[in-house]
Amino acid sequence: MARLKTEDRSDKLYLIVEKLRTYPKENSRNKKMYNFSDPTALRALRIHRHLRALETDILESRENGKHSVSLQADPDSDQIILSIQNRELHCCRVAYLSPYEFQLLRKNRKVASVLRKCPAYKDVA
Repeated sequence: MARLKTEDRSDKLYLIVEKLRTYPKENSRNKKMYNFSDPTALRALRIHRHLRALETDILESRENGKHSVSLQADPDSDQIILSIQNRELHCCRVAYLSPYEFQLLRKNRKVASVLRKCPAYKDVA
């Protein structure tokens, strides 16, 4: 079998992530609803779950004023740093996203409207 190039692997990875985000199986009662033997598919599932959790936190920040969201571009790499600070618990969640993951996160209109209000949004987007 021929090995996939790095670009082909990342294309396949994000294609799976997009399909998972488009057609979620949230209503399934099967606890093992995803049965992947391919490591790329398992990584795509982790990315999908991570983005879904970030969406939940960002939308929570929109509903109550206890959270603040900030963006920053990492100068050493092409990653985007997303910080969600909880003022009530005095803690901060930091996520390092690739530009494509950030693009997938912005596909949700409610999340995109919250991210547009961040001061460094124009530097990142």
